[in-house]
Amino acid sequence: MMLAEASKPELLTKAFDIDYAWPFHGTLNEVLLNGKPATEFRRSWEDSLRQFPQGALHLRISDNHDEARAVARFGVRGALAAEVMMLTLDGVPLLYNGMEVGDATESGDPALFEKMPVFWSPKDRPPLRAIYRDLIKLRKAHPALRSGEVVWVKNSDEKNVVSFERRDGTEEFLIVINFSNRPCEVRVDGRDSRTFTHVPLTGTRADGQLPNIQLNGFEWRIYRRDAAK
Repeated sequence: MMLAEASKPELLTKAFDIDYAWPFHGTLNEVLLNGKPATEFRRSWEDSLRQFPQGALHLRISDNHDEARAVARFGVRGALAAEVMMLTLDGVPLLYNGMEVGDATESGDPALFEKMPVFWSPKDRPPLRAIYRDLIKLRKAHPALRSGEVVWVKNSDEKNVVSFERRDGTEEFLIVINFSNRPCEVRVDGRDSRTFTHVPLTGTRADGQLPNIQLNGFEWRIYRRDAAK
């Protein structure tokens, strides 16, 4: 597979199979660092959908060697919320060196050219390795999360909360992520607990039922249902 460093629609017409989703990565910084509303994620995603060839693949990145580590920019829970979106959106998610344990060791130039060991057992961290393991297993086990349709779902607090579905002909997943550091109660339009059930993953709570969800700062939930016949 040929990977384009730049994010240019013309590169995916013939020469390359996938590109770095730099515009969407920039949106992460705008929302989590500069106070832009979470609706920017949908806008950025739809911009790429219009600009790129049909079926173009994007490498979804929240952490990389070109800037400070995600946990340094967004905090541990903010970085996790960002990567939950990368692992559940379309495209190909990137798991960058050490992010599965919240490693904050600098990796950009000049550290990029030095031996920088990963601290595999950092203190005062949520169970990140188990959370990543669960999310990766879920994605691998369900084609809807890898190649299914993306459908953005409205909610009552779109300034802070992102909600979208991944769908194929067999099943549907609803992903809800709070991108603020404040607790909130959000109502997800047209979704209820009679059809959607909470997916029990490390790091998530099962309390509360759709359509109303209580979320702590940077908290997220994933729900599943069989596809409508």
